[in-house]
Amino acid sequence: MKRLINYIAILCLALASCKKDGPLNANMDNFNIDSFKSGPTDDWLKREYLDPFNIEVLYRWDRYQVSLAKDLVPPLESKVIPAMETVKSIWLSPYLTVAGKEFIKPYVPKQIVLIGSAEYNNDGTITLGTADAGRRINLFIINSFQKSNTANVEQMMHTIHHEFGHILHQNSPIPEDFPRISPEYAANWTANVNTANEAKRLGFVSRYSRSNDNEDFVEMIAFLLVEGQDWFDAYVNTAGDLGKPRLRQKEQMIVNYFKMAYNINFRKLQAEVKASFDRETGRTTTFASNLARNTYSKMTVAKSDISQSATFTTAYTAAAVAVKAASAALTVADQFELRFGMLVGKPIATLVMTVKNGSTNEEWFFNYKVTVVGDKVTFVPDNTITGVETDKGTKYRPQLKPLLDIIEQASIASFLSPENLTKGGFKGEVNTANYFYGSLIR
Repeated sequence: MKRLINYIAILCLALASCKKDGPLNANMDNFNIDSFKSGPTDDWLKREYLDPFNIEVLYRWDRYQVSLAKDLVPPLESKVIPAMETVKSIWLSPYLTVAGKEFIKPYVPKQIVLIGSAEYNNDGTITLGTADAGRRINLFIINSFQKSNTANVEQMMHTIHHEFGHILHQNSPIPEDFPRISPEYAANWTANVNTANEAKRLGFVSRYSRSNDNEDFVEMIAFLLVEGQDWFDAYVNTAGDLGKPRLRQKEQMIVNYFKMAYNINFRKLQAEVKASFDRETGRTTTFASNLARNTYSKMTVAKSDISQSATFTTAYTAAAVAVKAASAALTVADQFELRFGMLVGKPIATLVMTVKNGSTNEEWFFNYKVTVVGDKVTFVPDNTITGVETDKGTKYRPQLKPLLDIIEQASIASFLSPENLTKGGFKGEVNTANYFYGSLIR
């Protein structure tokens, strides 16, 4: 034992005798690999984001800003300004216009991190954006951004509005009743049983919105703002008896939430986002494109409307007189409906004539397949559909021919005016004097 202690003492003495004191001459500046000089991109981001909104946009690669478990790609500097110009125009500016700086500064994220690639997940999905603690938004796939590609812009803007929606509900919780509207949430939203049609049938605006109530809420916000009201109305019109009222209830709850939680007029915000999107991309909303995607449920056409052409009103009167001549008990009403729908992904329409037969009212049906090519629309008679109402229409088709000829002509579809998108009409492609307009019901 004594010998062991002696060995330890000798070893300690030897170690102590090896100590040397001297100056350290290492220059740590040689190891500061993160230093950089501010360039045009940095100056632009400072001027457009940091100074006015206190938002720091990070595009220089910092691996610790993103998941270390994922393989990710830095953003290309050439993509930064075009992407952030679009983000400012279609996200920041509409909120600034409608809600003002008093809303912007407290609620916008303090950092936006740009990542070049998508983040690929184990379930086969990809992450396009994340919102962290209400203070940072990560935007992925920056390197794929093309300002001239409308679908590309739509995807990015959907992501930023989606993630900002998370920040909003993190500051002011979603309404308690919202999750009860469509309670069929499924954590495994990518399962084969959760098809796009099934999600729609249950009142979800996308497959992903079915994952939980928070995602459901912000997906509603993003679709209503970015894809827009025309898209949403077309989606709702094909959602069925269960999904349609659910989606409308969610829509109204979103409108009320923005007003109650943030004093924001959501409809004005929608209009600002749409106008900005259209300016940035050149996207146009036409009556024909809305018909093609089933935005409207019907169109009511009145003979006495001052928008009608003289040719149309004359033909309408002639048809009514001919029906009366065929049967004195029949009186054709002075307005009709075009009811729109979809069949196997294709637009269809039914012309519904209301006819008084003695003391009772009847409906006569004329069924059409609708072809849409650009702004050209043609109602092609579909003789495969039968029924009492259709048979009555077929019986009196010869008498109604003057009116049906105008409806069934190849037409150019348009809104009444750029300022009035609630009335649409059809003008003859060849005989432009043949035209009629009606009130559009979504």
